[in-house]
Amino acid sequence: MVWNLLNLYGYDEDNISKKLTVTGVPKTDYINVSFGSENPELSAYVSNKIGAKFKEFYSSLTSTNTRESLYKLDSLRESKRREVDTLRFRLQRFRDKIGTPNTGDAATAAMSGLQELTSAQTAQEANLNDYRQRLSSIIEQLREINSNTSTPATTVPINSHGDEILTLRRINEDLAAKLALKGGVDANLQRQIDDNINKINQLSRGNSSPIVDKSGKEADRKQELINQKLELQSAIASTQDNIELYKSRVAEFRKIAFSGGGQEVVANAYQNDLTIAQRDLEKYNSSIFASQDIDVSPDFNFKQILLGQPPIKPEPAKTLLILSISGLSLFFLAILIIIILELLDFSMRTPSIFRKETKMEVLSTVEQIQLDKKSLQEYFDFNLQPDRERTSLSFIESMRKLRFALEHSGKRIILFTSTKPQEGKTVIIESVAHTFSMNKKKILIIDSNFANNTLTRDFSAKPSLVSFSMNGEDSVDKVWDITTVTNIPNVDIIGCDEGNYSPSEILPKNNLMEHLGKLKHQYDFILIEGAALNIHADSKELLEFVDGVVAVFSAKSTLQETDRDSIVYLKHNRHKFIGAVLNNFDEQNLGL
Repeated sequence: MVWNLLNLYGYDEDNISKKLTVTGVPKTDYINVSFGSENPELSAYVSNKIGAKFKEFYSSLTSTNTRESLYKLDSLRESKRREVDTLRFRLQRFRDKIGTPNTGDAATAAMSGLQELTSAQTAQEANLNDYRQRLSSIIEQLREINSNTSTPATTVPINSHGDEILTLRRINEDLAAKLALKGGVDANLQRQIDDNINKINQLSRGNSSPIVDKSGKEADRKQELINQKLELQSAIASTQDNIELYKSRVAEFRKIAFSGGGQEVVANAYQNDLTIAQRDLEKYNSSIFASQDIDVSPDFNFKQILLGQPPIKPEPAKTLLILSISGLSLFFLAILIIIILELLDFSMRTPSIFRKETKMEVLSTVEQIQLDKKSLQEYFDFNLQPDRERTSLSFIESMRKLRFALEHSGKRIILFTSTKPQEGKTVIIESVAHTFSMNKKKILIIDSNFANNTLTRDFSAKPSLVSFSMNGEDSVDKVWDITTVTNIPNVDIIGCDEGNYSPSEILPKNNLMEHLGKLKHQYDFILIEGAALNIHADSKELLEFVDGVVAVFSAKSTLQETDRDSIVYLKHNRHKFIGAVLNNFDEQNLGL
């Protein structure tokens, strides 16, 4: 019952939600709560109450979630505590194993001895390279002496650069010692050593003054070189032994130095793992402390900074301003739509557009009339409406203008056609007949539109055109038997049957069309309706029987490619083409 009462007064959830708005303030973390109702105090109450309830709900939700996660946090803390104890025991056991609280002391001492042994090894390797270069030079000299023993007189290179070679060797020994102190990596020192070795080789291969060979001196020189070769071979063997000794010592000291450093690295890694685990354990302790008392360390910071208050006076509805803006917007929108429709309208709605598109002469512009409200006979009955409306007068004057153009064209047998159906040929022919009747002219209407015999149906005429034949007679008395007198004074009509055929197919020999010239003595004008040029060939077949042609166009139609072809055909027969009639013209388009 309480819920039904709330629904009755509109305090249910759906009605409140329709009037309630909760939005975020752009570019801030504020929430704006507003409520609209018929009572400003009620609006302020709802806004403030929703803010308070939101804080209560979020606080309760957070507290509930915290209590539910307290057991999970406790289990995670115990697991992390066991992990810390395990890591601490592993570190202590490793330090007991290596026997010294700081394994870096032994490594430091071993590293110092390693550097000295490395320097000595580098010096011995430099001497070894020097001995090998000298031995190579001596072997080359012996090869040259042996190859020249058969020559009686030759030049023997006598080395005279011994002091310089000795100086370069001492310099190389000093440079090798410096290179060893730098760990064997110094591009500048290594380049100097290589340059000195190259100079020593060049000086060893050089000679002083050439002396004509004597067999005794060649033997002495060869023996001297052999002695030097033996000495160098002995020195090379001794140096290689020293190098191997240094290598073994370096390996021992390297093992001591790097094994101590590796143990310290392992110990530091164990210490880092223990520190990280202890830090995680402290986080779990802090989270459990916060979860046990939500008021001590709340997880949210929502607060209401502005209370909802009813306004001192109601805000203006601004109805008039809104209605004015809406009216102007609709006005401009309507204008825009009209402009767009006009731009998209390609119909021949004005005489100027028609002339521009067709390049044809306009005999008359006929305003559109409402035949569904008033018959065509009523438009021409001056007795019924002596004060006729302006539309009727404009229509009558347009037809009088067309009558005048036809009378002065010199044509009496006139075919009315169009490029497409439903352009208004029937109305134009009946209206022209009315105007000729007003001018005391005798008119004969012939309906030869076999596709749509509207004229025959409008006047209930005899459909005798297709069956009539003169049979070689010259008298036109037989024509009176097939004519029908219309309700228009001095206007007769000859009807036709409707069917899918053309005049050449349906009209018999000696038909009426072939003898129209004989009817000129009985009628002032003969008006003939033909089918549309775009679809049927009727008008083209009838063209040979008539004096002139009038084309009817509707101002609401648009020109298609087939229309242009028919217009070209009419212009090609310009000796018979009288002009065009623009039908269904709207006078409001005169300003375009």
